[in-house]
Amino acid sequence: MHIDPNKEDTFIEKNFFSQDISPKERTTAFNSLFFHYKKDWQSSFALMLVISVGIASLGLSEDSSATIIGAMIVAPLGQPIVALGGAIALGWRIQSFRMLGIIILGMISSILIAYIISLTLPDITPNKEMLTRTSPDLRDIGIAILAGAAGAWGYYRSEFSTILSGVAIAVALVPPLCTCGIMLEQGHFILAYGSILLFVTNLIGITFASILVFFVLGLKNSKSRKWFYKGTIATIILGTIIILPLSLNYQKFNSGILFYNSIYEKAGKVCELSVNSPVIKELSIQGTGVIITIEPFPDDRDEEQRLITELERSTGLQVFLQSPSSEQ
Repeated sequence: MHIDPNKEDTFIEKNFFSQDISPKERTTAFNSLFFHYKKDWQSSFALMLVISVGIASLGLSEDSSATIIGAMIVAPLGQPIVALGGAIALGWRIQSFRMLGIIILGMISSILIAYIISLTLPDITPNKEMLTRTSPDLRDIGIAILAGAAGAWGYYRSEFSTILSGVAIAVALVPPLCTCGIMLEQGHFILAYGSILLFVTNLIGITFASILVFFVLGLKNSKSRKWFYKGTIATIILGTIIILPLSLNYQKFNSGILFYNSIYEKAGKVCELSVNSPVIKELSIQGTGVIITIEPFPDDRDEEQRLITELERSTGLQVFLQSPSSEQ
């Protein structure tokens, strides 16, 4: 059964502040949230998604923060995530699954498009913009919740719609997915996992905040509370599950994933400025030593030693270089 959120017989309660929600305010909020009732929304959504993924992927490849910020503003994924929270708050099961389907399809499409774009680019050594999106911790879930609350308020009150651009910048959705696609194509699976974890963190944080804000504002349906409780509990459970890896990342802030990313970035810069600009294929930190697999491997022994010296000076670790063939 299809439910039109703008039907007049949809019962909406007074909000937490005991204020009535006028039909005009309700209709405006619903039309903004549930955009899939608009004609030809699929083509607009797909076009903006492809454009934002293209901008973000190219921006990531050249380590351009300004370009990536532009992609964040263009990206359309934030709206269905806020709408998912709105549908759960209203207890609309069909709308909830519809929004979730749009989000999942957008996520898979973004990763695939970024993967294809990466195929057309030369081997990319993970840079700062990529690495910052591969090690989320507890701070990121806090940012997602606060930004999600601001986004929900922005959709509810049209006079504060300018908030939405700030929310898009504060919580990156497309750049982590693009990072995942690029890292998968490059074979850096650990970094790909980290970027997906960041996206899921933002997804859950925004959804939970949206449910809470819409519930307080009165966008809830007392005739359909069962799905509201189920959806809210499911969101909380998923949030609890990701707390563990986020906590581990936070605890390892100085010596774990961020330390690995820092070493990877420093070593990548040294290799980039060296003869033939070798690409890092694998990096393994073991105690105070690091094994770095590069390609092409220096033919000249003096050049190999010079590269090792520069890497040790940059990373502060004992460096061991090897070629891909020596791993087999």
